[in-house]
Amino acid sequence: MSKQIIYNPEALSRMIHGIDSVARAAIVTMGSAGPAVMIQHRTDGIMPVFTRDGVTVARSINFDDRIADLGARMLRDVAGAVSRQVGDGTTTAIVLAQKLAHESVRSVAAGFHPLQLKKGLDLALALVEKRLLDKAVTGVTDDWIEKMSAVATKNEPKVGQLLAHALNELGLEGQLTFQLGNGREDELAIVDGIHYEQGYLSPYFITDKTRAEAVLDNPYILLYDREIKDLMDLIPILEEVRAEGRSLLIIAENVIDKALTGLLLNLTQGVFKVVAVKPSGFGDRRLDRFKDLALLTGGQAILDDYSSPKLEHVTVDMLGQAERVVVTETSITIIGAKGDKQLAKQRIETLRAQADFILAIKPGEGSASGNKHDFDELEDRIALLTAKTGVFSVGGLADFEIKERMVRIENAYMSAKAALEEGVLAGGGVALFRCIKMLDSVIAENAEQQQGINILKLALVAPLESVTRNAGLNPEAVIARLMSSDDEHLTIDTQRQLYGNFLDIGIIDPVKVMRLALRNAVSVVTTLITTEAVVMNIPDLSIMDGYSPEWAAATREDPRS
Repeated sequence: MSKQIIYNPEALSRMIHGIDSVARAAIVTMGSAGPAVMIQHRTDGIMPVFTRDGVTVARSINFDDRIADLGARMLRDVAGAVSRQVGDGTTTAIVLAQKLAHESVRSVAAGFHPLQLKKGLDLALALVEKRLLDKAVTGVTDDWIEKMSAVATKNEPKVGQLLAHALNELGLEGQLTFQLGNGREDELAIVDGIHYEQGYLSPYFITDKTRAEAVLDNPYILLYDREIKDLMDLIPILEEVRAEGRSLLIIAENVIDKALTGLLLNLTQGVFKVVAVKPSGFGDRRLDRFKDLALLTGGQAILDDYSSPKLEHVTVDMLGQAERVVVTETSITIIGAKGDKQLAKQRIETLRAQADFILAIKPGEGSASGNKHDFDELEDRIALLTAKTGVFSVGGLADFEIKERMVRIENAYMSAKAALEEGVLAGGGVALFRCIKMLDSVIAENAEQQQGINILKLALVAPLESVTRNAGLNPEAVIARLMSSDDEHLTIDTQRQLYGNFLDIGIIDPVKVMRLALRNAVSVVTTLITTEAVVMNIPDLSIMDGYSPEWAAATREDPRS
């Protein structure tokens, strides 16, 4: 395939155009007073997407000019990275990246060396991150979580209380999933036990017809990563379980044909108490889920390999145990699993370290979709191992409203988790703005690195300017008011136009959100300014010569004939 090479300054100019176009559309959503963006659905006739989430706006924008789209891709990457890491702060990252890109490109055009600018930016970034962590207010309370949630959700009522309750119940390692609700009100359900989305293989397993549930008390648990086709293979272990007067939960790849029919006949006749379900996960990753379930229940995973025994040779000591199992049409909950909790905790720590490694990957390194898939898989396994999950059903009047609210509420939850990890500081962009004074006293090795520090100082004020501008206020007046006070906890509530202590007036930002937004913005911009040329494929359009979609549609055979 032929190649096209685009050199600077043309390449940078076109990429900056893409960056500006995306940033202009996303920045309007910043702050509690920021308006929304409506995005046309890719399918005609379907309601447009209504959002106040910066990353959603950025991801919706593409350009025919592929060089401009590279610039837009950089903002999509930086916003996507922040979204994966902390959920909130995506628009802040876009604001920072745009300002950094403009000032850095201007400096390169003035003759500053890109690599020296990068060193100055990296030095300033390290100092700002350290200051944010040192100044962070820790010991986050439920009241702070409610106030943070109010900011992130544009002052949604009662959401903060539900999210605070979820964090108290689930902790940092617990998994809270969000789904479209069926009514106007938000609902939170906490499930205490191992929970995943797989229901019974047949409704004939139901023991509670009123609730449409299959319930087993004090069951043994068979973990079998193969299909069960013959009931005779199950008879030995079923007889052992029956001899102890207990029931059996079968978690297997599948139970089919005569095996399933035989189980149901014996169940209806009262011979055995048994329920069969499929395991969690798909493909190769299912093996890890089996091992996690074995660890939690204290059993042995009978895998599809030569080292595992055949089904007819499985004994009771290979089975897991629990106090109670509840299986519905769509899910299973295992309560009181009797595995080693200390080993489960160690595995959670190992998986969390692997997840942190993936989060540390910079935008553009490796496969973005592959990294996300691996991270989501690790998060799902951690949620399973914590043996406690929550479901937040988002309410509303219409689907488009519920979907828009769900994004904001999920961002609020991620912000609250980030606050518990590293503490909080004044919101509204004020905490980043307060770091400028510290950088004033920093002296770099040379003038070019000093320019890199100056560029970051100019960027640190950009979020505060965007928040105040979106609220219809004068940024210069707000900045002057903040600079007149040495109180680093002083900030502004742009909706009420009220100055005060950020904890008292509820304008709170998690340190981790600000820190990662800045880090990702610096990372993507230093990549931009150190790029001298872009090599692009020239697509071969000759295969479309003479093609007319109208002609193709008009000459297509009538399928009714």
